[in-house]
Amino acid sequence: MLGSCAGGGLPQWNCGGDNSVRARRGDPDVPPRTQPGLAVSADGIRWSIANASPDLRGQLAAFPALHPNPGTRDVPLDTVALTSAELDHVLGLLVLREALSFRIVSTHWVRDAILEHNAAWRLLQPIWSSVPLDAPVALDRHGALELRFFPVAAKVPTYLRDVAKPHAETTTGLRITERATGARLAFVPGLAALDSATMAELAAADVRFVDGTFFTAGELRSVKPGAPDAAAMGHAPIAGADGSLAALADLPGRTWYVHMNCTNPVLDAASAEHARVRRAGVEIADDGMEVEL
Repeated sequence: MLGSCAGGGLPQWNCGGDNSVRARRGDPDVPPRTQPGLAVSADGIRWSIANASPDLRGQLAAFPALHPNPGTRDVPLDTVALTSAELDHVLGLLVLREALSFRIVSTHWVRDAILEHNAAWRLLQPIWSSVPLDAPVALDRHGALELRFFPVAAKVPTYLRDVAKPHAETTTGLRITERATGARLAFVPGLAALDSATMAELAAADVRFVDGTFFTAGELRSVKPGAPDAAAMGHAPIAGADGSLAALADLPGRTWYVHMNCTNPVLDAASAEHARVRRAGVEIADDGMEVEL
């Protein structure tokens, strides 16, 4: 897990909420976290990344397996797969501009929305491929891992709302399968609603990482009066009648929340909300954690 927090990380630079204050003070129950990203590998040698956050440079520096080989600029990075065009999922691509030795894959919508409306990104165009929904693509150069994009409730990023319309390809989850064993991982850092198709994808995975941005629908208003609720921002809250926790608690295998906003009380390891999630059998992802299937 390269980064487990939502956009802005923890502490968020402009937030004086309790979590951010305590993270700045070094409270061990509320450690700092970076913005969202996941590294995956079939052999521990060649790696691919799910989403490229603005914190990617530091995340790569903290993860020796993705360091360049000594005396070279050979980095064992095969693919960067993008679940959406959200800035906290894609800005790190520009950090990688010095060497285009890897490839980028996304849906057609995500690729076109970014390249057509953001001139700086066009230097990445030669290595950027678009893939239809549910089409299999080899994630690594050896073909040991298969990637498929599956649709979830669409949310157009704020910076694109005047120029792009929602589509089935706007927001996706990643299904990553090890071809030799059938082991499956689902990565869904942006999730507006848990519909039956999304639940089927999550249930079929051995391990899943699911959007846990907000604990309650109106959480952000505690530090930002008048702020939109979770649904308006494209995120299903953890708790409440339409929350994700009750549905995720019944799934087999292991489940982690990722993409937690800096205001989310589950980021406090001593909080009642954190304990409630853990009692339900769902875990809270941490930066730097490793999971082996």
